[in-house]
Amino acid sequence: MAHPHPPLTVETLLLVLPAPERGGAERQSMTAVEGLRRRGMRVLVAASPALGCASPGLALPLAHDPGRPAAEVRPRQRALLAALLRRWRPDAALVCCPLPGEGLGAMEALSEAGVPTLAMHHLVRRDWILSGEEAAAMRGLRLGWAAVSAHAARRLEALAGLPDVEVAVLHNPLPAFAPLPRQPEAPPLLVQVGRLDGRKGAHLAPEVARRIAPARLALAGAGPLAGTLAPAIELGPIEDVPALLARASALLLPSEHEGQPLAVLEAMAAGCPVIASAEALEAWDAPEEWAWVARRDPESIATAIRAVLDAPEEAACKAARAREAAYGEEAMLDRLESLLLREALWPR
Repeated sequence: MAHPHPPLTVETLLLVLPAPERGGAERQSMTAVEGLRRRGMRVLVAASPALGCASPGLALPLAHDPGRPAAEVRPRQRALLAALLRRWRPDAALVCCPLPGEGLGAMEALSEAGVPTLAMHHLVRRDWILSGEEAAAMRGLRLGWAAVSAHAARRLEALAGLPDVEVAVLHNPLPAFAPLPRQPEAPPLLVQVGRLDGRKGAHLAPEVARRIAPARLALAGAGPLAGTLAPAIELGPIEDVPALLARASALLLPSEHEGQPLAVLEAMAAGCPVIASAEALEAWDAPEEWAWVARRDPESIATAIRAVLDAPEEAACKAARAREAAYGEEAMLDRLESLLLREALWPR
């Protein structure tokens, strides 16, 4: 039943996950809704059955499919959400957008139904392109926009032609796990966590591994470059990332672009030094104060690795400062609730 007036509080929230698998963006979204649940909010999740996190009755084929045209995915998302909203209306909705436009059909259905909605963008790549029709559709939506960093927010505004400062910043928080005692292995172990593809810099791993021997480089993840990265060590997907980081001398993340990467947040929480590209650290001000910033080439990465290994006390001090640079979960939840309430109170 529709509310006759916008609600004064957000008691029931619908989280929409349009991704085909649970990546960092989806894990961050689920962490946020668990925090909202602890605060007493009722949160239901609509997602593809493959994600394994949908609420009863809300396992829907919402996922975008990179192998199929958006012209097929968008109408399906829109129709599925529209049918759901004819039966039930939440006080507000949160759409997790791995990339701009990938949840556009869901956002259209929520906007048309007048459901207060926040579209949360986790990655706005520099090379991403929207069609003119997609950009026009985004500008016509009645909803709020958010991104994980100021840089991503400004790129989203430029990409979709949204007004300046239309997109709010909602940082991802430090993961809430107790760090394990650090026991770096010998010979030193450097780890990279993420998809094994060129955008994450996995193609650099073989040459980096050769340059840093006898130290070792291990990659945790799967992707198109799997099986091609020797002499780097391929670990495959790893569930217990904190345990891996406790054994590592540093985390390596030479990404071409990121939002606010979960791997870096996990390293900050674990007290593990971070070596990353400037692009991977754009969500933070002055990352060089707590991380080693390297260019995306094997020589620069190997030089940064040697600097970490040659100065363990400095590495430990920087890792301690990294925790201070992270954003806390309670502050993130306060900000998220504020943005959702703003949308709920906006005249429609």
